[in-house]
Amino acid sequence: MKKKLTGFLMCFMMLCTTIFAGCSLVETNTAKYYNQAVAIVENKTTKEVATITKRDLVSGYQSYGYTYEQYYGQTREEAINTTLEMLESRKMILMTAENEFGIKKDGTGLTEKEKTYLWQAVVDSLNSTLQSYYDDIVGTETEDESEAITFTGYEKKAILTQDDGEFVIEKKDAADQLLGDFKYKTPRDFNNADDKAKIYADLVDFVLASDDNYKKAFDNFFKDLKSSEYGMKLSTDAPSVFAREIERMYVNEYENYVVSRYSYSNQNLDSISSITAGQIVDRYTSKVRASFAQYVLEGDSAYDTNVQNSLNETYYFKTDDQSTEFFTVANVLFMFDDAQKSEYDKLTAKINADDGGYYDQQYQQELDRLYSQITPVVRKLNESTGEYEEVTDSTLTVNDVYNTMKTQLSSAQNTNDVNVVGDTINDFIYLYNEDTGMFNAESNYVIGIDKDGNAVSSFVESFNEAGIELYNNGKAEIGDISGLVRSEYGIHVLIYTGKCENLFDGIDSSFSLTENAIQKLYTTRVNVLVDKTYFDVMYDEIYADNYSYFEDANMNFLSENYNVTRYTSRYDDLF
Repeated sequence: MKKKLTGFLMCFMMLCTTIFAGCSLVETNTAKYYNQAVAIVENKTTKEVATITKRDLVSGYQSYGYTYEQYYGQTREEAINTTLEMLESRKMILMTAENEFGIKKDGTGLTEKEKTYLWQAVVDSLNSTLQSYYDDIVGTETEDESEAITFTGYEKKAILTQDDGEFVIEKKDAADQLLGDFKYKTPRDFNNADDKAKIYADLVDFVLASDDNYKKAFDNFFKDLKSSEYGMKLSTDAPSVFAREIERMYVNEYENYVVSRYSYSNQNLDSISSITAGQIVDRYTSKVRASFAQYVLEGDSAYDTNVQNSLNETYYFKTDDQSTEFFTVANVLFMFDDAQKSEYDKLTAKINADDGGYYDQQYQQELDRLYSQITPVVRKLNESTGEYEEVTDSTLTVNDVYNTMKTQLSSAQNTNDVNVVGDTINDFIYLYNEDTGMFNAESNYVIGIDKDGNAVSSFVESFNEAGIELYNNGKAEIGDISGLVRSEYGIHVLIYTGKCENLFDGIDSSFSLTENAIQKLYTTRVNVLVDKTYFDVMYDEIYADNYSYFEDANMNFLSENYNVTRYTSRYDDLF
């Protein structure tokens, strides 16, 4: 699977124009109408010119520009002008990047890997579009398909070192990040006639070898392509129509790649990535002060709610005797299947009917039988795909899995390394758990205990009770495990993952830290299950702020180096 290109450039840079998406804007279909230039972008120095056609503008509006009208309150005229402004900015970036890198869409300056990547990107795009037509025919409900279970974790951007007693932040080497995980056996080049022809030939071969629904999908794809070119006096045979669509896809993939490469190049500038230990500590300190002011000085009554719902945004926890104590737990759920859940609901309705014909003892016996029938999901990691795949021939019971968890957690705790314990807990989340809310969660589940010992939580009663018992008045250690906890969802195993407490003592309105505090920020995980520390959070925020500032300044700089000429009379009919 090709790596998705990422970056911090404005969203429009990565939006792909397509003739199929969005709202209908015009009905006119003539080559002259679509091909007329609505804007010209000229590099003042090189005199290089890029043209934005009316077709580009219509496609851009249909793909994303209409959202400014429908969702952001712009008029049609404003939305079209916003779309055109985006297209103009994109042309400036493309022209700048091509000159900077010495590359062109005809393959000039591109490496073998880049050429092959772009060729494969076109193949993937074409196949994906065909598949969407196929799904429409067979009625595939894509939203109901279960997503692959993967652990994304956190990729560290920087490391902390010391040089002559001074803290130094070094950006991690991430060479070839854009195409780092793209692998290929046979080099390809879209601008090679044979390689280009192979794309359509392989598509046809696949369709001919597939079921009739793929043939219908191909025909529908072909009809829509022809319809989009109606009135342009172009050849209408399938090879010619698809050749133009494949060419369009290549241009789109090439431009997206160039924009991403330009973005990545800018992100690595020293002016953006040179972040100091002092900046990290100052950023964290300001967050603690703001949180303290909100909940102590200003007395914000939403404290309990915010801690439960937005734990990662809370940087000060109350310490007085009248305040709620909060802690977190991980949840491993062995879930009822549909038939078991239906039976559970019937049993519950029966006991709640209170008609005297069904007794608690019978009810408990039925529940015991039902819970004993729960079969745990067991998965293993596919190293090649990074996905956790279900083991269909597993004979493990809930008790088997529970005993394994208990043994491994005890062993992890004996290392006296909280991060080892966290990693062990995280393994259980992906190997056995059916609670999707735990997958790649920013924080674990938060349970509170008020001054009277009552649970402050929105979870079911049995979950809260087990959590409070596990907490043991604050004596719990990370990795402590509950028993088997029953609920309407199935059987839970709660694992203690830590108290919500301040990272530093002596917090008040004048709270400040020395630069040495960065060591604690660097080693303390925000969530014990993921190797992302407070240092990482602060670094990423500062980096993003730096890049945002650079991005604005860079666009202003580019605008000063390009002349843009608009021909309003050629597109004002779209208003």
